[in-house]
Amino acid sequence: MSLLHLLFVVSAASAWSSRYQSYYRFTGGSLTFIPKYSDGKYEVEFRDKQSTTYCNKNAYTCSLGNCGAQKVYRVAHIASNSYRLNWCQQETLTKRALGTNLPFEIRYPIYISSYYGQGYWISNIRSTMAYWRMMAHVDLGIRSDTGESNRSPVITMIPVLRVTRNCQRTFNLLTFDPDGDHVRCRVATNKARYECGLCGLLGGFTLNQTSCSLTHTFRSYGFHPLELMVEDFPKSRISLSYSDGSYTYKHPHSVGRQKRQIVLKSNNSSTLLNVTHTIRNTTNLPNATTAYNTTTAAPRIYRTTIPPLSRLPLQFSIHVDSHSAPSCLEGDYFPIFLEPTPRHGVNLPAFVNQTLKITVRARAQNTRIVNLIVTGPTGILKQKISVEEYVIKWTPTQNEINGHFPICFVYEALDGRSQVYQSDLRCVVADVVRHEAVVTCNETTIKVEVEKTSIIRQHENNLHLNNVGDSSCNLTRLSNATHLVAVMALNACGTMVEEDEDHVIFMNDITSADPSLIISRHHDVDIAFSCAFPKRTNLTLGFRHKNPYAFSERGFGAFTFQFEFYESHRFRQSINSSRYPVDVYLKQMMFMQIESTSSIPNTELFVESCKATPYDNPNSRIAYTIIENGCVKDNTVQIYQSSRSQFRFGMEAFEFIGAYQEVYITCSVILCMANTTGTRCSQGCISKGNSRGRREAVDQTSRHSISQGPLNLVVPSDNKGSGLSPTLGLNIVFIVGCVLLCAVVIYRSRRSKTAKYKLLSTSEVN
Repeated sequence: MSLLHLLFVVSAASAWSSRYQSYYRFTGGSLTFIPKYSDGKYEVEFRDKQSTTYCNKNAYTCSLGNCGAQKVYRVAHIASNSYRLNWCQQETLTKRALGTNLPFEIRYPIYISSYYGQGYWISNIRSTMAYWRMMAHVDLGIRSDTGESNRSPVITMIPVLRVTRNCQRTFNLLTFDPDGDHVRCRVATNKARYECGLCGLLGGFTLNQTSCSLTHTFRSYGFHPLELMVEDFPKSRISLSYSDGSYTYKHPHSVGRQKRQIVLKSNNSSTLLNVTHTIRNTTNLPNATTAYNTTTAAPRIYRTTIPPLSRLPLQFSIHVDSHSAPSCLEGDYFPIFLEPTPRHGVNLPAFVNQTLKITVRARAQNTRIVNLIVTGPTGILKQKISVEEYVIKWTPTQNEINGHFPICFVYEALDGRSQVYQSDLRCVVADVVRHEAVVTCNETTIKVEVEKTSIIRQHENNLHLNNVGDSSCNLTRLSNATHLVAVMALNACGTMVEEDEDHVIFMNDITSADPSLIISRHHDVDIAFSCAFPKRTNLTLGFRHKNPYAFSERGFGAFTFQFEFYESHRFRQSINSSRYPVDVYLKQMMFMQIESTSSIPNTELFVESCKATPYDNPNSRIAYTIIENGCVKDNTVQIYQSSRSQFRFGMEAFEFIGAYQEVYITCSVILCMANTTGTRCSQGCISKGNSRGRREAVDQTSRHSISQGPLNLVVPSDNKGSGLSPTLGLNIVFIVGCVLLCAVVIYRSRRSKTAKYKLLSTSEVN
């Protein structure tokens, strides 16, 4: 019994010890730096990410040069856990005040404890007790090509990537450089310099240093730590200058290196200066003129430094799961990214105190998506919209102004046996700028004022509003030396109209995107501004011709509705916006078209209701019904043949009795997926006594309200034409009742064979 008892105690102690030995173990880490200035003094901001089993962090020490004094220290949780794998990633933000901008190095860790596993890699395929080490070389010298401090590459990584034993996977690492330098990834090999703890690359992994892509073909189950160094090299030779008067040359990356001793002689002294340095070639070496300031007695010192501009750690783990995938094709078991997920490596504009929203989607045929793992800057969040769709959110603060922040994410899916399949790695960069726009709205106009920041001044000659064809929309007309200024009518300069339940919203942009291009993948200035008005507000003075209404809904992406009046029943030419308000005569036939455009194919438009109001307010107590529940109510309405994305109809102008100057048509419309039964589009005209409930499905959109107008009833000077007496013409103002209140609702559905309207050919004579 005593022996069994002893064995039990030893076993329990071993389990307890094993638990604590893994408590602080590392699964990865990375670091970037950002030059900062405060009161004319040098500062640097470190953002280092560390991933351990249970949310531990380890500090760094200054190993070379002067690292200054710490001013700010903040720690925030970023991400945690994969399916049945425990890990916790935290970001530590540190600011240091520096006496100079000379290069220096830092190294991790400070604390080591084998008892807690502190300062050790997670137990892995190579070692059960391997040291975890990181180092970074920081160079804040003033670059000769930009005139600013050198900035580091932008890097981050999901702490643990998962692969199956039988599928080769290639991961493209994010390596964006704000200075435009060439970025190289290499395997860390220098253990003495604290580049790595394990060092080297295990068999089964291949690293492309130029593209920074990692390919896995290894089959052994378990954790595989990866220790990489990220280095940046200028694309042409530059120099870096420092606060002590010294300088160094940096060359484009090449294989060969030489050590040379350069002897520099002062013109005012016979003193010989022996400076040993590393160079890339034997040409363009510093000479006595460039290396010596002839206006002072002291020489200008050429400083020895490492070949790359900076050197950063990028460490993470790959976990090889024990199962094999039935198919290695993306989209079968491994989730595949779908639109509108941004492509890998793209730069996204972000604005101070405005939430950046990144919509991502993925799908797998034979597995169920269970999670989106996201890493990024402090404050990064994710919101689940559906099984396939998430929205990544981040709100930059003033501290992030002019910074570049990496965001990486992977989807994780399970099959019926709870076996894990991760998607490809996808990363983007958020470029943070601040455009302080002051927007002033009234019943007729929008005024926007934006302070000219450095990035705005760089692109000032290319900035424009959405509509560049109208000379009144030129941004140089009202702008001054310090601010961009624009004043436009609510319907002018490409302003788009959206609405929610309570407001009508007018939106425009100041952008540097090239308007002559059909598409644009990147532009540096994009300042969105808007005005929102309550729907009950009378905006008659401000509303004239309406621009297309833009909407976005899950399952339908982006889509628009355009409501236009046409000159004839042939619908060849819409009435120009300059002719609004449109003059019409009593009983004159008016021709209208509503057209939908969608980012997805095979949709159809259905107009559910339309009404006329004397104000641009669909909730007006004075209204005349034209179409209701898909049924025509006015006996002068004629429906014309059109495509499934169009609705063409005409009607006779009529009168509102009273002192009303204008008339608007408002319609409620729906967009459906074509050839889908059970949607509102397929139901057609529904009488009040035979109402069927709306199908709540992704096959159709919500109802959206759009309008067009105003129309103005003309009283002819010759009253014979209208049959009106002069007295009646003076006392009654006729307003055209072509204001359609049609809530536009879009559905995926199959058009019902039931007659919805009476169709007339567009070639039929009235």
